[in-house]
Amino acid sequence: MLKTLLAVAILLCMSSFAAAGTVSIGTASARGDMRVDSYVVKGNATLFEGTLLETGQATADLRMDKGTQITMSTNSRGTLYRDRLVLQQGESMLSASSSFQLVANGLHVTPSQPSSVGVVSLKDGNKVEVAALHGSFGVTNDHGSLVASIPAGHAALFAMQGGGENPTAYSSVGTISYSNGYYFLTDSAAEKFEITCKDLKRYVGKEVAISGTVQTAATPVQDASSVVCARSVSINRAGLTVSNKLVFSGTLAYTAAGVGAVVYEANQTATPASP
Repeated sequence: MLKTLLAVAILLCMSSFAAAGTVSIGTASARGDMRVDSYVVKGNATLFEGTLLETGQATADLRMDKGTQITMSTNSRGTLYRDRLVLQQGESMLSASSSFQLVANGLHVTPSQPSSVGVVSLKDGNKVEVAALHGSFGVTNDHGSLVASIPAGHAALFAMQGGGENPTAYSSVGTISYSNGYYFLTDSAAEKFEITCKDLKRYVGKEVAISGTVQTAATPVQDASSVVCARSVSINRAGLTVSNKLVFSGTLAYTAAGVGAVVYEANQTATPASP
């Protein structure tokens, strides 16, 4: 009798695990063919944890829990999970209010406001482009460190650099301010950085181009997002409109002033300020 009860219990457990592995996490629809786990599907498909989805000449619309919607562009490929889409090729548009992520080349793109809409694209040269159409998005690396905050109407291009252990370099354009013994730079996206290692007294109230290194172990003050040790500072006579450029854990991020704007790489020599 005891053996029979044990056998029934084991079967029930196995059935529960099997059922858990086949619970639908969403649906996909396409006006044409798409591949679901390497099988050609026409029209509609049910999605499960770990489903590999590929589009050809037709886009695919994915509908997930909590109102999350994803549109995969033509010739795109990605693996879908309950909380994220890992994009391996092409481009996808995310519309979500939850913490659902689009992951590409180790970057995690997450809505930071309700009803946010953004586009993540894999580009040639191991680059990732993120554009915020509505709301805003945060971009973090695999360690959970914030790489960039992208407000509505802005786009950023991220290019992977060799050697993920590179120090965190920083370059930006913004206005210098002073408060209670601290200098700050506020860029065009209204992001605030504490600036150290330079006497910036003569730059207060002026727009400057600045470069240096993010001090990852330092704690910023007065709502600043990071502490930057400035290496060079110069008046922004060129009228640059780029909000910032970061090299974070081997990832180079360019943030432009508007979607579709030309990205300025700020690679000319800046004149250092006197200490």
